[in-house]
Amino acid sequence: MRFIDPHLHTDKIDDVNLEKLAMAGMEAAVIPSPHMFKGLFTAEAVFRLWRRFLDFEVKSAKSMGFEAFVTLSIPFYGLSLEDVEECLKQLPDYLNHERVVGMGEIGLDCAIEDEAKLFRAQLRIAKEHNLPIIVHTPIRLAPQAPTVIKQIVEVIQEENFDLNRVILDHTGENTLDYRLGTGAMVGLSVCHDKMPPEVAAEAVLKNHDKRDKMLINSELAGGDGYFTVPRVILAMRMMGLKRDEIEQVTFENPKKFFNLIID
Repeated sequence: MRFIDPHLHTDKIDDVNLEKLAMAGMEAAVIPSPHMFKGLFTAEAVFRLWRRFLDFEVKSAKSMGFEAFVTLSIPFYGLSLEDVEECLKQLPDYLNHERVVGMGEIGLDCAIEDEAKLFRAQLRIAKEHNLPIIVHTPIRLAPQAPTVIKQIVEVIQEENFDLNRVILDHTGENTLDYRLGTGAMVGLSVCHDKMPPEVAAEAVLKNHDKRDKMLINSELAGGDGYFTVPRVILAMRMMGLKRDEIEQVTFENPKKFFNLIID
């Protein structure tokens, strides 16, 4: 069954597994910039990463049998304030690339002042360039998650950014209903520290009237390798969902949200 992974860090995966994902039905993937760097880096390191995504990852994907698209952003952590400002200055030039389909990951994790300032700045750039966004939120078991997700939505509303153009990613069971009520797309990240495949499948099953607002992604995956989206597909099939119902959340929704040009 075909699928699009709307949040896949292909730079973390070896070529063999990327090819296997294509054989498993992945026709396209969206590669987001990471929300943080571990350690201290310069603005030039961010620019090199963006160029890698746009110049190498996109072309390499074709040799593996799938199409790659990119969302760009500035990491929350790992840069000095001066380097953040330099990235904000040059980011608009990179957004003009034909394979850039949005901005992300942007958002909040602990909701400290530096995160919030950068989040607002990137929201304004996304709005100026008419781009949708992937929003990083705290992982499902993070104690701050229920509070921070509401702060994220408040910031988006204060900046007058259209929630219909937002993916609230890394959803947990304790915030699922709230997210579905915002009007944003809800990203079910099936990853080692996030939502298990069966839980994601059950969320789709139970929220039949909200399936037009749900996406499945593998992000950084984990114990199941990078094959967590196919595992969710299998779980949905075993729960009795029909092909068109499954492909709505795994193919049609991400294609429409990012306006992807694929068959």
